[in-house]
Amino acid sequence: MRKLKLFMVLALVMVLAACTNNNKPELVAGEFTKLLYTADFEGAKALCTEESKQAVDFVAAFATQKVAEMKKADIKFETTEVKVADDGKSADIKGIVKGAIDLKNGEVKDSTDTKLHMVKQNEKWLVDFKLK
Repeated sequence: MRKLKLFMVLALVMVLAACTNNNKPELVAGEFTKLLYTADFEGAKALCTEESKQAVDFVAAFATQKVAEMKKADIKFETTEVKVADDGKSADIKGIVKGAIDLKNGEVKDSTDTKLHMVKQNEKWLVDFKLK
C-alpha cells in the first residue's frame, strides 16, 4: 500500500511537471506554426491572443485554394532563438519552418525563416500574430 501511494505521488509530480514544461514560449510558437501551416486555423486561434484571431482568419481566407495541400504538409519547426523580456511577460521566438506550402505557387518550401512575438496572459503563453 505504501508503494502504491509513493507511485501515485510520483506520477502526480511527473504530470504537473509535464504540464508546466508545455507552457514555454518556444513550444507554443512551434505548435502554433505547425497548426497554421497545416490549415488547422481553429487550433492556431486557440494559441493566439484575441487580437490575433482576425489575422489568422485572414490567412485562412487567403489559403482556401491550398487547404488540401496544407493539411497533408509535414511541417517541422526548429527554434533558432528565444528572447524572453526581463519582466517575463513577452518573448520573441525566431525559428525555421520546414515543409511549408507556398500559397502563391503551391510548391513545398525547403525552409522559411519566421519570427513570432509571444505574450503571457493569465500565466499562459500566447502568440501575438500580426500580418507583415
